[in-house]
Amino acid sequence: MSDQFSEVTSRSWFSRIGGAFSGILFGFLLVLLSVGGLFWNEGRAVNTARALTEGAGSVVTIDPAAPSSNAGQLVHFTGPLIIQGAPSDPLFSGLGVPTNANRLVRHVEMYQWQEKSQSETRKKLGGGEETVTTYSYSRGWASRPVDSASFKQPAGHANPPMPVEGNSFPAQSGKVGQITIPGNRISGLGAETPLAPSEKDLDAIAGALNDGRAVRIASGAIYVGANPASPRIGDVKISFETSSAGVISAVGTIDGGTLGSFTASNGVKIGMIEEGDKPAAAMFEAAQSANTALTWGLRVAGLIAMLIGFRMIFAIVGVIGDVVPFIGDVFRFATGLAAMALTAVLGTVTIGIAWIWYRPLLGWSIIAIGAVLAVIFLGLGKRRARSNRGEAARPATP
Repeated sequence: MSDQFSEVTSRSWFSRIGGAFSGILFGFLLVLLSVGGLFWNEGRAVNTARALTEGAGSVVTIDPAAPSSNAGQLVHFTGPLIIQGAPSDPLFSGLGVPTNANRLVRHVEMYQWQEKSQSETRKKLGGGEETVTTYSYSRGWASRPVDSASFKQPAGHANPPMPVEGNSFPAQSGKVGQITIPGNRISGLGAETPLAPSEKDLDAIAGALNDGRAVRIASGAIYVGANPASPRIGDVKISFETSSAGVISAVGTIDGGTLGSFTASNGVKIGMIEEGDKPAAAMFEAAQSANTALTWGLRVAGLIAMLIGFRMIFAIVGVIGDVVPFIGDVFRFATGLAAMALTAVLGTVTIGIAWIWYRPLLGWSIIAIGAVLAVIFLGLGKRRARSNRGEAARPATP
């Protein structure tokens, strides 16, 4: 059976018009959601920045060996991380996980059929469309189960169920001095290091899978299947990694000897844990920078969503013009420019209104500066226009 085939589908002009009307509704919804998202993002950015500024001014660096007198305060401390209860994999018990590991990661890949599709759409005179979609099938390793039942051509490309999937497991907890830190808060610290499998691990994995297949060590991973050099559909590779951290720095509040998040006066929670010996000022500065980066990232995402929404609203114009394909392309170019202009205007206005709402002093100051500049430029323009009229009216010297 061929591992590639093509399918041709057609849509009439009336069908495309109906789809464009649906697109208008979704477009308006997307524009509204993007406006709300942009407004919310400005508020989130301001509140986070204010909370971090408040925290930077009130944080106290303490000795983690004697934290009891600072209960309820925003504190900063540094020290070596001691793991309490190393991570373990409930499916494959008995792995030789280092006692100082704060996380165990199970990586699983299965050899599977995978589908790729490529489409080419041609416009037809009268507004219809013809789409040629080519589906191709190949075998390869994938870390997620691929649902072959959803393939366009499932016959001959069946994938078995994945016997086990990847996962990560944190340590139970960690301690710095007398301060306990929950395991999920330290699981992201440290670089991942491969955990070399042993013959003992083979027995544990073979017993857990219990499917009768051969289990061996190949290229630093546990291979489930007949021949690693010639994999078959359904063969599995399992590997493990651990991460560990030495000295860490943390900011938060101590409640009952356990590190928690501090709540600022505006309700924003502050809690930071980083690897290494970091002073409080550097941690708050990094958090402010991360907040700024997130703010700009969400602004860009909101503006892109708004642009897509406007393009969906205007898409019907291009479909109408596709009665003559060249005219449809011209209409799409024009409506694309209009969508960009509307996005620039509405996006800027939304962010400006949010600034006035959340930062009235700064927002109104920017508006005032803009108004003054507008008056100055208008005045200069009028003065130059009067000067030009005066020169034009002056009689020429004989």
